[in-house]
Amino acid sequence: MKLAPFRRWRKKPRVEEIRLEAGEITVRVVPGSNQLTIAVTGRTTVDSSPHLRSVLLGLLRTGTAPVLVIDLSAQTYLDMSGIATLLEALKAASERSVKLRLAGMSGQGRALAEIAQLDTIYRAWGSEVEFR
Repeated sequence: MKLAPFRRWRKKPRVEEIRLEAGEITVRVVPGSNQLTIAVTGRTTVDSSPHLRSVLLGLLRTGTAPVLVIDLSAQTYLDMSGIATLLEALKAASERSVKLRLAGMSGQGRALAEIAQLDTIYRAWGSEVEFR
């Protein structure tokens, strides 16, 4: 007698509010109904961007929400390693059919993002950038 294979039902992983402080940067993950908001506070530099990268890629790997909003309104500084981290997150999001939104980018970070044409790249990949 042959038994039919049964698939185990897997619930989507539930994300609770997380706060990670690492030197110059604080990353707070706030779950919503259909999206996760990642609020970044402080300075995103070559020293702190690996922490932001691990949070973003970890959330994208688990596939917890169809939309990830990265709120940069409280960010005080962004260098090219931060831009590279945001581009890597965009690539990982598109591979997993997750829409990525950058919100609240202003000041020096906005100027650097405009020079790097981050908004053009994000829009070309079906995601959004909102400058303040």
